[in-house]
Amino acid sequence: MVQVCLVNPPSPPEFRVSRGLMGGFGMAVGNELLYPPIELAHVAAVLEEAGHEVQILDADAKGWGAEQALRAILDSGAQVVILDTSSTSLEADLALASRVRGQGPDCVALLGSQVTFAPDEIFAQGGVDVLVRGEPEYSVRDLVHAVAAGDSLTGVQGLSWQNAAGEVIHEEDRAKINDLDALPLPARHLLDNQAYRFPGFKGAVTTVKSSRGCPFDCSFCGYTLAQGLRFRFRSPEHVLAEIDDLYQNHGLRHIVFRDPIFSTRKDRVRKICEGLLERGYDDLIWQCETAIKTLDRATLEVMARSGCRHISLGVESGNLKIQELHCGNKLNDHEQAVAVFRDCRELGIETRAFCMIGFPEETPEMADETIELVNRLDPDQVQFCAVTAYPGTPLYKMLRGTRDFDFATMTGFQALEGNEFMTAAEIEAKIREGYRRFYRRPKRLLREVSSPKRFAGRIARYFTLFKRRA
Repeated sequence: MVQVCLVNPPSPPEFRVSRGLMGGFGMAVGNELLYPPIELAHVAAVLEEAGHEVQILDADAKGWGAEQALRAILDSGAQVVILDTSSTSLEADLALASRVRGQGPDCVALLGSQVTFAPDEIFAQGGVDVLVRGEPEYSVRDLVHAVAAGDSLTGVQGLSWQNAAGEVIHEEDRAKINDLDALPLPARHLLDNQAYRFPGFKGAVTTVKSSRGCPFDCSFCGYTLAQGLRFRFRSPEHVLAEIDDLYQNHGLRHIVFRDPIFSTRKDRVRKICEGLLERGYDDLIWQCETAIKTLDRATLEVMARSGCRHISLGVESGNLKIQELHCGNKLNDHEQAVAVFRDCRELGIETRAFCMIGFPEETPEMADETIELVNRLDPDQVQFCAVTAYPGTPLYKMLRGTRDFDFATMTGFQALEGNEFMTAAEIEAKIREGYRRFYRRPKRLLREVSSPKRFAGRIARYFTLFKRRA
C-alpha cells in the first residue's frame, strides 16, 4: 500500500481555473462556478480499488493559496503526490510541484492535457519527476505500483520521466480505455461534495462523465484531442448506478454531465432518462453539453421529463465556411438550430450557446454572422470565446511555426494572436461587441432585469474573463 495525494492546485489570483474544461486544458471561469475535480475522483477510485490509501486536496474548494496548499500536501505524508494542471495555470502548478519535490514524497507527478501534449517544455523547466500523459486512471495506478515496489518506470505506458542522467524518457502511449464500465465509480467520499456550485442554481452541484470521445473533428477541440474521435460510452446501467450513489449516499441533487457530446447516441440518452423516471428522483435536476444536430423534439421531451433543465449547445460559428473548415460541420442547418432552441424554451430547458471568434480565415463580417445567428437563436445565455490553439490540436499544428504561444494566456477568452483580417485586440473587441449586442436587446434586457442578482453575476463574470495574468 502506498499513500497517494491527488491535488487540484490553487487558481491564479486573477480568476478561477476549471481544469477539467476544454478537454483538460482548462479554462478561466467566474468565481460563481466551481466544479469538483472529477478526473481526480476517477483516478482515486482506481487507486483505492488497487489497495492504496488516497486523499484528494482541492485547493480551490478550500479557498487555499499556494502556501496553504503546500503545507497540506506535506502534512499528508503521501509518498506519491500528483497534481492536476491547466494551460493558463501551468506556471503556478509547476512551481507548487517544484516546492513539494524533495521535501518528503518519493515521486511528484503532473497530469492533464497540457503536460500530455507539451511534455518536453515541462521537463525543461524542472521541478517534477513524472508526467502522466493521456487518460490517467491506469497509468497512475501502474506508476504507484512501480513506486511501491521500488521498480523502474521503464515500460510503464503513458508516462514521461527523467532518468538519473537527466534524459527524458517517453514511454509508449497508453491506449484509450475501451470498457468504461470496468472503471469503479468516482471516489466522491474523498470530496467535500457540498462545496461545488453552478451559477444560477441553488445547492451543491456535481459532475458526471458518462462518455468519452467526440465524432466531430473540430480543429480547435481539446476534447477530441484528449479523448479521441471514437465515441466510447458507459452503459445506461453504469451511469444510473453512479447517479444512485451521488443521490442516495451523498445527498446531491444537481448533475452536470461533462460529456463532449452527451446525445451522440439518442437510444442511450433515452434509457438513462427512463431510468431516472423509474427511480422517481423528482428533485433531481441535470444539464449537459451537446451538438444541435444530435437533438430532436422527442429526445428533448424525455430529457425534460427526467429533470434536464439546461443544455449548452455548440454554435461555434454562424459562417458555413468556418463550420466546414474548423467546426466539424456541426451546424450547417440554421433552421434546425432555431427549432432546437425554440423546443428547449417551450419544454422549460434553459440554453447556453457556445460561440467562437478569431478563426484563421475569419473576417469581421464572418464574426458578425455568428453574432447575428446567436441573437436569432435567442438562448438564455451566450458564451463568446477567442479561438485558442491548444497544443496538439489540428489548429495548433496549422499555426505553429508562424506564431509563438504563451500557454499562460490560454484562458479561453484572451486572443493569443490575430489573423490576416483582425488583430488580437480586434478579436477581443468583437467578442465584447457580441456580448453587448446580445444582452442590450430590449427583450433581453427585460428578461435580465427580472432576475437582478443573476444579471449582476453575469456582469461581474464579463469583467473577470478579460483580466490579464500578472
